[in-house]
Amino acid sequence: MFAAGIAAGAYMTKVAPALPAMRAELGLTLVESGLIATTFNIMGMVVGMVAGVVCDRFGHKRLALAGLMVMALGGLAGAAASGFVVLLLSRFLEGIGFVLFAVCAPTLMSASTASARDRARALGLWSAYMPTGGTLALLAAPLLIGASGWRGFWVALAAVAAAAALLFARAVPPTRYGEVRSLRLVVETLASAGNLVMAVLFACYVAQWSSVMLWLPTFLTEEYAVASGAAAFATALMVLVNVPGNLLGGWLLSRGVPRGPLIIAGALLAAACEAGMLATSLPGALRFGLVLAFSVTAGVIPASIFAGLPMHARTPQHIATANGLVLQASQAGQFVGPLALAWIATRFGGWDAALWPMLAFAALAACCGALLGRIEKRLPARR
Repeated sequence: MFAAGIAAGAYMTKVAPALPAMRAELGLTLVESGLIATTFNIMGMVVGMVAGVVCDRFGHKRLALAGLMVMALGGLAGAAASGFVVLLLSRFLEGIGFVLFAVCAPTLMSASTASARDRARALGLWSAYMPTGGTLALLAAPLLIGASGWRGFWVALAAVAAAAALLFARAVPPTRYGEVRSLRLVVETLASAGNLVMAVLFACYVAQWSSVMLWLPTFLTEEYAVASGAAAFATALMVLVNVPGNLLGGWLLSRGVPRGPLIIAGALLAAACEAGMLATSLPGALRFGLVLAFSVTAGVIPASIFAGLPMHARTPQHIATANGLVLQASQAGQFVGPLALAWIATRFGGWDAALWPMLAFAALAACCGALLGRIEKRLPARR
């Protein structure tokens, strides 16, 4: 299942390293390039919870498997695109497949565990799917694009998604489905205070982390005249070190560390790192070290969220709907956060001005951790 998640994570980051070649060949404008890059965010913002309801209603394995195949087909369609419209439609197709897979996978991961301790570890591992797959795509892109162009890169990732689907079909057992009606799934999921808090928390986390990931190459180039290749490698390293943070979060939860304090600690440490990495008085090497520390420490937050989904779901059939809500909020954070930071940095004279919205997101995340801790004290114990 995690291997399939790596394939899905690669689809999240594959556009960025391919954009220069795509723009040169297809004549894409900056606006068209931006639409190609943000389609995943738009799809997640619009259909995340709907996809979760569909998966909870009609079967998690079959919809997750369909999502992987749709991603593969979308990749092949994109590789054959001769212009902007077909390429954009292929990214919409990939986005639909990604959302279907991403909202179903935590339910299947949770169903494969026997206890709350195992579940925390498994979902902590699952939270690393995006940075792991995203990093591998970023590292593989220069080699594949250099050898066979961006179209060859697209075909290679489509083949990976198709292979992951075959493995997934053979290795992952199905779950029960179909007992709770769709409208009831939505109402009962939205009635859970824990689900709503986790959605806001994920939006705050993603707004910070994706902003650093997206703007780090520009920051390194503008502030320190770092070459584009070195800046891309530094960004891949920042994404990669998020994985140990994800795994650490799952391990700590499995050892009995309460979710609320863990989230608060992660948010406060991330805020401290943000203050240092945007401080112009510090040496460049130290500032980059704090970027890596930020990615590690913040990584405990998504692990805490994914591990919390089964606890706050009324029944196992509600998990994918709750995950769809959380995914929808995270995509909103990924869409709004980088744009807000870019506007503030431009409007108020530099990247150091971006510290205040970053600290605001971190503070709100810490408040969500405190509120989630209070909510969970009132929940009945669950295996």
